[in-house]
Amino acid sequence: MAHDPTEARGCISYCTKPPIRPLIAGRPRCLIAAVESGTEDKVPPDYAQAIDRIEAAQESDVVERALAAARERLRMNASYVTTIDPQVQTIHAIVGDADIVGAYQGSVIPVEHTFCQRMLDGEIPNVVPDTRAEPAMRDLAATREFGAYIGVPVRLSDGRVHGTLCCVSRDTKSDIGPEDLRFMQVLASIIAARVEQAQGDMARLTARFRPR
Repeated sequence: MAHDPTEARGCISYCTKPPIRPLIAGRPRCLIAAVESGTEDKVPPDYAQAIDRIEAAQESDVVERALAAARERLRMNASYVTTIDPQVQTIHAIVGDADIVGAYQGSVIPVEHTFCQRMLDGEIPNVVPDTRAEPAMRDLAATREFGAYIGVPVRLSDGRVHGTLCCVSRDTKSDIGPEDLRFMQVLASIIAARVEQAQGDMARLTARFRPR
């Protein structure tokens, strides 16, 4: 499906996924941490520069840049970051097609109705190219709207899950796979580090996304 050229935030042109290459020494600490935590030792050629730019960004820019990078690389309709507790998931920031942003920015959803909770519980994999083919997702209302999903936890240094970083597509996406998962995991590690610097205040990091 062709993307609607009208989008909110992150106005970055789509590009073909580049090939991967071995991780080189001296990269940002989040890359090293991602490798040590099991995200493997391969990154795309332009990846390190993109990560450098996101890591060097001002506090208020990090989440938006990470979401824009995720959406651009995966070529999906929206990317978003959440916090999650035992009752609800809150979408603090979303980048994507304007109608999706309008419908979901700031939304608070019972966890039992979310893709993310099922991912965190291990009921579905991190990468779901076809949501309608996944038994644990068929009963969710979001499955009627979104045909593909990829999500990773935003995990703090003490092991606690603070929230999730995700992308969704209206159509199925047979081309998403391990490289995309590694990319999302590194972005999530950057966001987690900034959340800790902000003393756990995701709202502070995503203030620009709230209506004025």
